[in-house]
Amino acid sequence: MSRLLIGNWGNEAEVANIPADELHHAGSQGQRMIWGAQPEDAVILPIRPDPAFLDYATALIGVDAGSLETVVPPAGNGGGVLTRDRFEDEEFVADLGRIVRDRGIDRAEPFYLDGYVNLLIKRLGLDKGTLGFGFMDQGGNELLNSKVTFRAVAAGTGLPIPEGIVTETPAEAVDFLWELLGSNRAAIAKQDTGSGGLGNEVLSSTIDTDAIGALHHQVCTDRASLADHVAQRWSWYTSGRRRRAVFEEYAAEATPIWGEVAIAEESVKIYGYGKIRMNPVCDGVVIPVPPPYSGTEMFLAFLTHLEAIAETMRAMGYRGLANIDAILTVDGRVLFNEFNGRYGGSTHLFAIGERIVGGGFLADRCLIEQRDCAFPAFDATQRELTRSGLAYDPAARTGVIIPVYGTKPDGTGGEACIVGADLEEAERIERELLTLFPG
Repeated sequence: MSRLLIGNWGNEAEVANIPADELHHAGSQGQRMIWGAQPEDAVILPIRPDPAFLDYATALIGVDAGSLETVVPPAGNGGGVLTRDRFEDEEFVADLGRIVRDRGIDRAEPFYLDGYVNLLIKRLGLDKGTLGFGFMDQGGNELLNSKVTFRAVAAGTGLPIPEGIVTETPAEAVDFLWELLGSNRAAIAKQDTGSGGLGNEVLSSTIDTDAIGALHHQVCTDRASLADHVAQRWSWYTSGRRRRAVFEEYAAEATPIWGEVAIAEESVKIYGYGKIRMNPVCDGVVIPVPPPYSGTEMFLAFLTHLEAIAETMRAMGYRGLANIDAILTVDGRVLFNEFNGRYGGSTHLFAIGERIVGGGFLADRCLIEQRDCAFPAFDATQRELTRSGLAYDPAARTGVIIPVYGTKPDGTGGEACIVGADLEEAERIERELLTLFPG
């Protein structure tokens, strides 16, 4: 049977953290759901895709563009992303119900089973067929996208995590933070449900700390200034004093990595893994985890722990894709940071790897994601990629694939998936791409 794919960027709390001038870019990322589509599926997108891009993407995955229905709800208050008010439009819901019936759609597959998305799924009668819906609809979506819950589960199952605390008390946070800063160590504060580093802040006693993985960096040279800062930021740390916050030791110069797993009724399977590029928050990825980290003892330990925490999520009742973040420290440890019971921001790249690159791509190819490309009109972009020899070549299994197009408000710009035989070749192609389309 067919599916209803939903390109919602994340939960409502995360959307609230996106700066207004980045909402269109975030909305365009709903196109990532297209790469997992099959014939007769329907896809709800925040922004209508460029027709030439849609033809291009569906041709690459071997799906007739005419067999794939793309649906865009009326504009709402989200500025280009899917929000609750857009799913409450009665005419839209009625039209969507007709599409569900006509196409024989029996299940939904959203980026994230958040509350407002769950309501839509139930209105359409797709809850029974949607994998893992019962767990997520009864609060599981909050549990498995919560950094507070993650620390409890990780500590209880022996997963290696940074030294840290979960608290709802500013004084307790200051005591822990000053213990770190007072001994010349850095700390990181994390909102419970933030993602992509948007809800993180690094705190240190010196400006020299290389703060990645967070939009904010605060230097506090004494306990009094730290206490003042925590008091000022407490509402932000705790999402308006509605949630507890996480405070951890910050591992400077660590290498951020992540893994994705497919969690089924009886088993879990590692779907893929890679290195996260930070600038200072997520700015693309490298797939798989490249040398010198791949094959090391700590990377193999990462894979073992990755499978173990996925088994814990399965035992809790979660079903579907999940992504789990970790870091490799300079002293040879692997430490886990969070789990996310949902599609990952790079799930589409693994779909591209499997459906287009093929041939065991995790073993014999390197994929680099570039999230900000100054592409002109799509047809012109394709001509330039072809002329320069950078367009993806199925025979060589190398070149540039465009997973997302129209990231800028004027409908231009996009993201790139650069495929090379190894990291060196992928980086060379990326440099040539950025020279061809300078930002």
